[in-house]
Amino acid sequence: MGIRFFRGERTRFEHEYRQLEEIVTLLKKEFQEEPVYMLSGVLVANGEIDCVLLTRNGPLILELKAYSGEVRGLENGNWEVTTKEGPIPLPNLFFSARNKRQDFIDRLIPIYKKDLPHVPENNLRKMSSWIYFSRDSSYPEGQIDLRRVKWFRVVTAETLLETMRFLDTGYTLRIQDMEAIVQGLHLQEYEFSSDRPLSPSPAPAREGFRPGKGLVALLVILAIIAGIYLAVLLVPGAGLAVSSAVQGILILISGIVQDGERGLMRSGSSAEDSQGAIIYLNRARISGGASPLLFDERAYGLALARAEDMDRSNYLDYENPVTGSSAAGLKEMYGINANDTVLESLYGQWNGYAFGTERLAIDAWTSDAGNRERVFLDYDGAAVACSGGYCSFIGIIHAEVPEKSPLPTPITAPQGNGTAQAS
Repeated sequence: MGIRFFRGERTRFEHEYRQLEEIVTLLKKEFQEEPVYMLSGVLVANGEIDCVLLTRNGPLILELKAYSGEVRGLENGNWEVTTKEGPIPLPNLFFSARNKRQDFIDRLIPIYKKDLPHVPENNLRKMSSWIYFSRDSSYPEGQIDLRRVKWFRVVTAETLLETMRFLDTGYTLRIQDMEAIVQGLHLQEYEFSSDRPLSPSPAPAREGFRPGKGLVALLVILAIIAGIYLAVLLVPGAGLAVSSAVQGILILISGIVQDGERGLMRSGSSAEDSQGAIIYLNRARISGGASPLLFDERAYGLALARAEDMDRSNYLDYENPVTGSSAAGLKEMYGINANDTVLESLYGQWNGYAFGTERLAIDAWTSDAGNRERVFLDYDGAAVACSGGYCSFIGIIHAEVPEKSPLPTPITAPQGNGTAQAS
């Protein structure tokens, strides 16, 4: 049967491609007679899933981490991987795997109800979500009780196939089921070795005009106002009716506002996005012989302020051309000592903020000689933040505290008339 490849977004980063290539090599040897569909770049509600494997035993989510070392982390708190270069802090990978799992289940529920009605929803929730590290990595026992959290594992190329043998969702995916899933997710089939699509991307279905929720609500409000006006003109004692109608309008408007707030897309980096960006930058720094950086919340606050200022005033420069504000001038507002040095690198794109903009900025900086030198300096703390299409990297270098010189020997007043003589 072999492996077929489908994607939502193209793989943009070499380290992710290399890990996918490693997984493909493993699967080709193990699944020569069974169908396996590899899905990559699958967009879900809160981001993107690196890799999903559709096997006879159900879907398996893999989040790729291009680190090699001893991994430590619990259900709560941050994680860490100790590499040859030293410890590298990571976000909570258990939390990330759980969220990706829930997001993917939410995407599959309508597909399963329509095309896989033989699969109970409870079985769908048995899906596994694993973290895939580079070779020679380990996750020592005694951290998370994997007997209780059966859907979570930390795996490598050495343990992936063995662990996959024990997948148990309680149902079997047939080829037609796998086809229904990739079609329901609107994924594109492609050739892994050449990265060429095998078929055109599915065209969106044409629909007739359908009024949006906001337009319908506006028409309803106008109709209510017209009714109130007529009632006041034609019906004596319509005050109670008017009061009730006004109250109904206020409730309706409140509901519309709440729906609008829930539907708004983020326009800038959260603290978690910034932490992930520093982790991504650290991979490039380690590959280039530099030590990893620590995420600094003060640097994040300053970087976000700089990005928002550029987005608001539509400029790409180290100083606002109108107000003159800059990173150096704002640093003390974000808790950075006046004697500390802050260095900044900038990035701009013209299609606004989207998931992964921070990585695009880092790729641009590390590809440019001047910016690469700047983001590869040794900093005591750093952060990356974006707003709209503008991004700022802030690195903090603490001022050296001068050593205290010994106190001078006190001069004692000569005894006698009680007056000291200046020498």
